[in-house]
Amino acid sequence: MRLRHLAALVASLLILALMQAAPVQAAGTKPVAITITKVKCVDDCRNDGLESDAESAADFFAEVWIDGVDLPRTPRAPDDQELVEPFWVKSADVPDTRTQVPISVQIWDWDTTSGHDNGDASPRNNDNNLDITVDMATGRWTGDVNWPQSCSIGDGNQDDDEDEPRVEVCFDISTEAATGDADGDGLLDGWERHGYNDNADSVIDVDLPKMGADPRHKDLFVELDYVGDHHPDRESVAEVRAAYAAAPKDAGGVPNPDGKLGITLHLDMGPLADRDLRESGMPQGTCSDGVDNGGADAIDGGDPDCYYLSGSVEDPPAGDCDDNSDNDTDGKTDANDPDCVIADDFGALARGNELIGDGTTKVCGLNDAFFDIRNTFFDSARRHIFIYGISVDGSPGCTKGGQGRDGNFADHNGTGRTLFHEVGHNLGLQHGGHDENRCKPNYVSLMSYDHNPGIPRQDGGVILDYSPPRTALDGTSRGRAPLDDLVENQLDENKVVDPGDNVNRFIFVDATGNKAPHDLNANPDWSGDGNDPPYEPAPVTANLDTTDMSGDPAKCANTSTTDTLKGSDDWRRIKMPYTHPGGASDLDNDPDPTEAEIQRLWKLFNTAGLSVTLTDTPDPVAAGTDLTYTIKVRNAGPAPATSVRAVVSLPPDVQYKSSSARCTDSGCYLGEIAAHEDRTFTVTAHVAEDLVHRNGGPKTVTAGVEVSNLWGPDPDQSDNKATTSTKVVAVADLAVTGFTATAPGQLLVGQSADVPLKVSVASTGPSSPMHAVVNFTGGVADLAVPALAKGAPRDLSTTARVTCDKPGYKTVGLSAEIAPASADDVDPEPGNNKRTAEFTIDCVIPVALNIKPGSDPNSINPPNANVPLAVLTTRAGEYDLPLAFDATAIQPLTVRFGPRAAAWAGQATGLEVHERGHVEDSLERGNPERVRDGDSDMVLHFGSGESGLVAGTTEACVKGSVTGEGSNVYRFFGCDATRIV
Repeated sequence: MRLRHLAALVASLLILALMQAAPVQAAGTKPVAITITKVKCVDDCRNDGLESDAESAADFFAEVWIDGVDLPRTPRAPDDQELVEPFWVKSADVPDTRTQVPISVQIWDWDTTSGHDNGDASPRNNDNNLDITVDMATGRWTGDVNWPQSCSIGDGNQDDDEDEPRVEVCFDISTEAATGDADGDGLLDGWERHGYNDNADSVIDVDLPKMGADPRHKDLFVELDYVGDHHPDRESVAEVRAAYAAAPKDAGGVPNPDGKLGITLHLDMGPLADRDLRESGMPQGTCSDGVDNGGADAIDGGDPDCYYLSGSVEDPPAGDCDDNSDNDTDGKTDANDPDCVIADDFGALARGNELIGDGTTKVCGLNDAFFDIRNTFFDSARRHIFIYGISVDGSPGCTKGGQGRDGNFADHNGTGRTLFHEVGHNLGLQHGGHDENRCKPNYVSLMSYDHNPGIPRQDGGVILDYSPPRTALDGTSRGRAPLDDLVENQLDENKVVDPGDNVNRFIFVDATGNKAPHDLNANPDWSGDGNDPPYEPAPVTANLDTTDMSGDPAKCANTSTTDTLKGSDDWRRIKMPYTHPGGASDLDNDPDPTEAEIQRLWKLFNTAGLSVTLTDTPDPVAAGTDLTYTIKVRNAGPAPATSVRAVVSLPPDVQYKSSSARCTDSGCYLGEIAAHEDRTFTVTAHVAEDLVHRNGGPKTVTAGVEVSNLWGPDPDQSDNKATTSTKVVAVADLAVTGFTATAPGQLLVGQSADVPLKVSVASTGPSSPMHAVVNFTGGVADLAVPALAKGAPRDLSTTARVTCDKPGYKTVGLSAEIAPASADDVDPEPGNNKRTAEFTIDCVIPVALNIKPGSDPNSINPPNANVPLAVLTTRAGEYDLPLAFDATAIQPLTVRFGPRAAAWAGQATGLEVHERGHVEDSLERGNPERVRDGDSDMVLHFGSGESGLVAGTTEACVKGSVTGEGSNVYRFFGCDATRIV
């Protein structure tokens, strides 16, 4: 055993430690840790050197002193290895006042027969120990090797008794955590703070700080090489990035020292650009903002653009990453602009490659062809830092969608879903979290085969996540994990799987064999009867974790209905190890689902049997009024219909007005309808007011509706459409708003006159225009009112024929009534359709007058001459008069004499000069006037001047009152020719 200098080493370390000790005051402490990452034989160590003959290769372990303290030796590395990468961590707490801390390392070969053998790890002659001093402020070191050199090789001068066979030892120093990795992400603190040097030179091989690593926040580095266009797209990469960014702050059991949520994904796909991106960046958060960003279709998860709720863009703008323009004026164009790159922009540090060559056609999972490519294209200096993957079509006959383990993965689906799943395997997750049960309902994780399409969300879209899935997209809240056990023959529908998760869904096969998503916070329909409530209590029996009826996913096939299914907490279980071996041995050859299988699952999980009915009210409907359609959509399941659209086809003669649902030009968007539920909404349309008028009568209009689930198929589309027909009639409130008659005040008996009538009509609709007709009483002919429009009143004119057939006052009453001209049209308010008009006419008795009896012509010399005249008593028909007249009954003092117009109007000024009449048998009118007819007439005298007779007056008349039968008093009127001289 070569331990000659051990006592001297301890003494020197103690002296150095005492020299730097704090003066007298008590101080806090600070950790310092060394992680030995590699030990390698430089000189021969197989049956020679460190090992004697027949002892095979070395069995390494290390002794470490920190600040003079001999720490317990490290575990022993696997036997008989010339190279090990053990990641042994040794740490100690030192006073926080210390600025320099010495560390010494010895490398030994375990030998129980001849004693342990010391290897030479020091480049100094006559020294086998690696001695360094750590600067506690920076974590860098000086001594046998100086930072950034992190590997030491012994000088190997075996001629000197003090030097042993050479070994190489590589290490990293942390002054932040006793584990050497403060944030627990598998990347040593010194690497993240200063970069990683993979060999004994002084060159940083992986510049982690420039790549964005943070020693106080978990980082996950992935390199993904690809073939052609077979690779994840931007939105799926964005979803993967969002899933890790929202990880619990203590994912893997170690909290982020910065106190923030998440693991930062650093994905190296080289300078791979996507022309559909924009140089100014794509909109963020559009699939969870509650807004229809395009303004024409569904919102958030209801929009098929939003497959990934965190990574997708709703109604994305057109890309500009291939237009040869610097659109955001940052001096970088198209693929040279970081915003156009699908993954991270590592610039010159990028190593992601587009692969070419025949070897790419032979990859199937993690087979030899995979490792041939890995060994050629993957920078070995990255092996402890990056998980390495290849995105490529599987070789002919390959039935794997992907495979991942031990720092490697193959992605044959070319999607972010598979990327996330395979990285999960590299983080230590199995298909059931802690086991290989691939379709457990109480395990809501993308590692589950059933969740390979993504974890479905209520109201549409998916997220990528491990268990428990986040409820808030930013990870500030999550569901519960592990979920309670499910015993397949003791199921209880009254027990909700996760009452606190109101957004995510889990998937199971019910007792009828249907596999479908269900709300985690709802009572599960284990029985599949679709008739809940009531909910069936235990025991309900169902084979929850098997395939669907078509046999997908095949690896989930089983017949047991008595299994106890256990949930798992992925985020607490994940492991972010320091080392990824990269070999092909002992790999899990169980294939992950292919993209075709995933698409079949996605289709299944969105298969919903929709049906629709359509009714109308009112029927018939009046033109110019609103017509309301009621649409009822039902989902018979088995899956929720996460984005239901109803396209309502209105008749061309109606105009959309409103809806109780959200409707755009492309349809009415109802959101989600759960299985076995329905949704009812209305659409109100306005019927054109002139529809019936244009049609020439009532018209039947037909509306239709067609429903679809934008996220998935309908197994029976025969009931996805419905129609209804409505009779449109004309309905208008017609009215007579005015009716007047302009009648003369008097007529002679036997005389007729046309009395002017004026009728005002109007319509207040709603139908307009409408043909109407006005009906009159009193023998007046009907008046047609064509196309009477709403709000456009109209005045009509006609006449009524009036005749005086007897003396005295005659009162005439007329009515005017409007009505629709067509029997099909309707006036809903007839109370304002009719008006009346009334007038009274004085029927005056025509009489025979003889001025200056016996004289012809009747010459008058005004103004002083008195004019005698006789009002003659006549028989009916005499002098063509219609009535017999007794002139002796005249009331002389009522009689006025004058020109015709004045006399007829009752305005004549001539009065009987004697204030009485003279009854006598006067000469009758004739030529010559010499005949007396033997009856008594009334002779009266008037002054010519006061009667208003003037030159040119050719006719003079009298008008007065006469007492008739029954003592009734009537007016009489008569005229005779005059000559004024």
